[in-house]
Amino acid sequence: MRRVTFSLEEADHLALKLLAIHEQKAMVAVVQEAIGNYLENKEAYSLTVTKREGR
Repeated sequence: MRRVTFSLEEADHLALKLLAIHEQKAMVAVVQEAIGNYLENKEAYSLTVTKREGR
């Protein structure tokens, strides 16, 4: 598993922290679930990268 560092607005951090407490989960678990749901919704797991010719 890779580590990622990112910034959050104060209000988002507080909401995340309170949601984690409410759901009795670690903040990282809430973030991982949210990212997984977002990526599934956007069908990101089926994206591919191809090389363009001539570049």
